[in-house]
Amino acid sequence: MRAAINTMVLAVVLSGIGPLLVRDSPVDPAATAFWRLFIGLPVALFFIRRSIFLPAKGMFWVAIAGLLLAGDLIFWNSALVRTTILEATILIMVYPVITAVAGYFLFKERITWRFAGGAAIAFAGLLLMMLHAGTHGASSLAGDLMSITAAFFYAGSLMISARMCRAYDTLKVSFWLIFWAAVGAAPVALMETRSFPVTLHGWLYIIGYAALTVVGYALFNRSLKVVPTSIASLMGYGQPAVASVLGAFLLKEVPSWNGILGAVFIVAGLVVATRHGEAAAETGASPAE
Repeated sequence: MRAAINTMVLAVVLSGIGPLLVRDSPVDPAATAFWRLFIGLPVALFFIRRSIFLPAKGMFWVAIAGLLLAGDLIFWNSALVRTTILEATILIMVYPVITAVAGYFLFKERITWRFAGGAAIAFAGLLLMMLHAGTHGASSLAGDLMSITAAFFYAGSLMISARMCRAYDTLKVSFWLIFWAAVGAAPVALMETRSFPVTLHGWLYIIGYAALTVVGYALFNRSLKVVPTSIASLMGYGQPAVASVLGAFLLKEVPSWNGILGAVFIVAGLVVATRHGEAAAETGASPAE
């Protein structure tokens, strides 16, 4: 168990480096998302090389989930270059609340009082964080709104892909999810100024980012075989902490006390809301991150 937890911690640390790499990417936000996905496709294809396709119904819904994931990545990458790393990485973590509320209205899934209370705490933190946006250096209300928009896209993608993984082979679902996310990001990437890396360093940078993503996911998913879901779900909240600490040291981006307090409220609320029940199973690190 200890080795598996250490592996998961390493995966969280690697995922925390991602936001900083988006900041300094040699291409624009949507292009960063596209190349990260596109470069990872051969790896995903390798694991399903003997049987690629899903049934027609599955292909349709995974395509929808993939396009929603593209929206998530585009908005979140855009948020990372417009607002503080702390705010961009914390605000997108409200997706479990969005998922649960959508599940209630769409599928009549029960919402407990614990969840409602935790969601209220998280919402208070969200308001606190956004009220000061635009008044403290790199903080930006527009960037914060983009991060929240990304959370809505990811919540939609998660709700569909989670059901597809229960119905079909997970590796096949993952490949087509990545494929359609790349397809969705490509048109937006082509409209950006910096769509392609223009130097060898730029290409190595993007390839390295994609490789880091694949390694991080592999380590996290491997440890899920041993680590309880309740612990894994809490580990997902480590990514904003790692990214914010690295941002403070490497980018000199020290969060304001308002941002820190808002982040504490959001994380505390999400921990309360998702500590028990099925919601906890879907609060781990996002593929968007």
